[in-house]
Amino acid sequence: MIKRKIVVISAICACLAAGTAVLSTAGEDAGLAHAAGAKPQVSKQNSLSEVSIASLDTGDASDTAAQTTNTKEELAAFAEMELVSETDVLALYMNKKTAEIAVKEKSNGYIWFSNPAGREKDSVASPLYRSELASQLLLTYYNEKGQIYHLNSYDDSVSKNQAVVTKVENGAKVVYQFGKVSGGIDNIPAVISKKRFEENILAKLPDDDARKQVTYKFRYDKEKQIYEVRSLQDNVKQELAELLTAAGYTSKDAAQDNEENGVESPAAEETAQFTIPVQYSLDGDQLVVTINAKEVRYSPSFPLASVQLLKHFGAADEQKEGYIFVPDGSGALIELNNKKLDAEPYKMPVYGADGTFDVKERVLTSTPIRLPVFGMKQSDHAMLGIIDNGDALSSVLADISGRHDSYNSVGAEFQFVAMDFYTLSSGTQTSSVPMFQKKPYQGEYTIRYGFLSGSKANYVGMANTYRNYLTAKYKLAKLEPTSNSPFILELEGAFRKQKSFLGIPYSAVEPLTTYDEAVTLLGQLKSSGISDIDLRYVGWFNGGIRHSSPDQVDPLGKLGGKKGLQRLVDYSKQNGIGFYPDVAFTEKYKGAKGSADFLDRRDAAIYNYDRVMYFKDNSSFSHYVLSADKLEGTVDKFIDSYEKLGLTGLSLRDMGNEVNSDFNESHPVNRQDARSIEMKETNKLKESSSSLMVNGGNLYTVPSANVIVGAPTSSNRFNLLDEDVMFYQIALHGYADLAGAPFNRNEYQNPRLSMLQALETGSAIYYAWFYNDASVVKDTAYDDLYALHYSDWLDEAVSLYREANPILKEVRSQTITGHRTLAEGVTETTFENGMSVIVNYNKTAVKVGGIEIGAENFRLGGE
Repeated sequence: MIKRKIVVISAICACLAAGTAVLSTAGEDAGLAHAAGAKPQVSKQNSLSEVSIASLDTGDASDTAAQTTNTKEELAAFAEMELVSETDVLALYMNKKTAEIAVKEKSNGYIWFSNPAGREKDSVASPLYRSELASQLLLTYYNEKGQIYHLNSYDDSVSKNQAVVTKVENGAKVVYQFGKVSGGIDNIPAVISKKRFEENILAKLPDDDARKQVTYKFRYDKEKQIYEVRSLQDNVKQELAELLTAAGYTSKDAAQDNEENGVESPAAEETAQFTIPVQYSLDGDQLVVTINAKEVRYSPSFPLASVQLLKHFGAADEQKEGYIFVPDGSGALIELNNKKLDAEPYKMPVYGADGTFDVKERVLTSTPIRLPVFGMKQSDHAMLGIIDNGDALSSVLADISGRHDSYNSVGAEFQFVAMDFYTLSSGTQTSSVPMFQKKPYQGEYTIRYGFLSGSKANYVGMANTYRNYLTAKYKLAKLEPTSNSPFILELEGAFRKQKSFLGIPYSAVEPLTTYDEAVTLLGQLKSSGISDIDLRYVGWFNGGIRHSSPDQVDPLGKLGGKKGLQRLVDYSKQNGIGFYPDVAFTEKYKGAKGSADFLDRRDAAIYNYDRVMYFKDNSSFSHYVLSADKLEGTVDKFIDSYEKLGLTGLSLRDMGNEVNSDFNESHPVNRQDARSIEMKETNKLKESSSSLMVNGGNLYTVPSANVIVGAPTSSNRFNLLDEDVMFYQIALHGYADLAGAPFNRNEYQNPRLSMLQALETGSAIYYAWFYNDASVVKDTAYDDLYALHYSDWLDEAVSLYREANPILKEVRSQTITGHRTLAEGVTETTFENGMSVIVNYNKTAVKVGGIEIGAENFRLGGE
């Protein structure tokens, strides 16, 4: 069931620009409204509640008041560290014995740690998880069978004195060596006599537990009076070899025992060994943590699968208050210690799933991670993690205290070598063979950490920090003020429909909205008083919605041909309408030529998934994935053909929505390089057109986008999450026109609620229509368009736009400076110009500042 909110919008007059917001309910105790996602007290009465509003900004008092300080355990751990680098803002410290780091904020003295200082006293953590609490790296790797194994930097490197610390510019570098540096598993005898087993091994082991561990790994043959080693997994072999080494039993001893028992000594086996360098440095007000993939080493027989970097940086114990921020959809909060141990830990790939993995079952999510960030708030301190490099190969992970240990944590994991299974079939027999990526990413994996305190220590402050990072890195330019907010209209052009003639089936183009009909609809909007329109035209060329390759652009004759298209172009120019013909580049609907490969070398064909059972429906083909290696050539040919039509705007259907690897043997492209290619080609398309609309809004397309549609407006509402927040909009508003899903196609199924959410987020009004009779899509693959006939929505769309535009036009070019929940279903957004928007999604009226606001309605404050 869809969770609905009621939004109340209020522009607050300047005389109320100071103080704190107070929520009071008639007949009950008043409670302070909490800023930036903290829980307010909510009235349980049915009568009107009174909400008295002042300002989101609580002034300097909260920044200068006594702030949270570090614990005694943390200060004791800090005392064991030495300074390695500092800037005017931060100081970086390191314990060279444990490789732990700490970052001190000079402005307030607060210290952030890579590992929890009180972990030794953790009553929840087992010895393994206590070791993970002491680790900076958690590794996974494969054996030749595709089985996955785990290592941590404390047990498998630091505790063995295999981590080397060196000084580098502005910081320090730690090179972790995992696995046995010398020797291996060649000291394991295949066969050994009972006498030598007991005298040369068991008698020399330190305790009974070690003797049991060794004995279990051999099979005793009473008749022959010998011990034979069992078939062991790789990690168990390593454990046995280490126990034998502890007993002083060497490879020479093993060779002797094998020879005495008539067994040829096996060839020395390759062992799992890894070298991972981690560099820590300070850059102004940020900590920068980097792994250079070119310097990573691993045994060819044991490919490195992933590295979780600084899992416990800033981890919060059970006594801390605050929340974890994850970029799920628009953004979501996980309250610290929320006790949802029956919920799965959070793990989601940045930019969604890689389409070149043939997944047999997939739980469908409504929106992927669009921005590679995460964060945590602890009382009046917060940190923001920005995945600066390697973002397309990263996942965001988060979990609460009580599951494996007593800490709440959030961080990133990076993929190194991809693996998938190839299924071999022979008659009724099947087997799976692992296939490994041959040319993985060779760039850097980087996380930047920023730190906030006082009134800025919340998700709004995190989003503002992230916006500053984006504007500095990508030179983002703010929107220019305009007299109106745009009305975004998506029109469906045509699709291919299966028909028959004299019993012979054939496929034909079926018009939904011709070029002239598009002009008619635009004219109706204009005559209704809507003068600022951005038109996204889907399915206008090369066969319709699921068009053929865009390397050659042919307007559809069934829609009016080139002349009809020119009339639409001319009308748009004459009336100041933004015209964005829609194109898909990475999704190939016709033919496998130029497509990417799965790891098993098959063409990357994507099929739809059953929404109930989650399995892949092999009868429902969606598209092929275009190889990123072919994208540049396709874009260049498209531009040459497109410019001849005199078209200047462009809508990108898929490049801001997905990014995929290509495992083709002759020209492979890893996912991070594919991301760089898509970013380059998006920028090229922007330069060739006057304006660019992007669907989805993945980060790498944001610098080129004038308009972003399909922007996330909620999270996926996983069980672990506690609250949705509009981090995406706070970070990007004022730099591009934003819109979620079309009002008549989104999750609310209630355009009024969509309008109220648009007012809360400062987003544009957005509808999807077509002109032809709705019956033309019935019983086709496009029957989901059935409810989009323009006549069902036109009057309502005009009415909602007229209602919202007076506010939206005032905030269109403004950044969002504040956002908070005042009560259940009542939120407030503050924009750069001082206008404040209060959103209340309840079905009952409330009072704000003494003014009654009707259910599912809004008013401006001060009226």
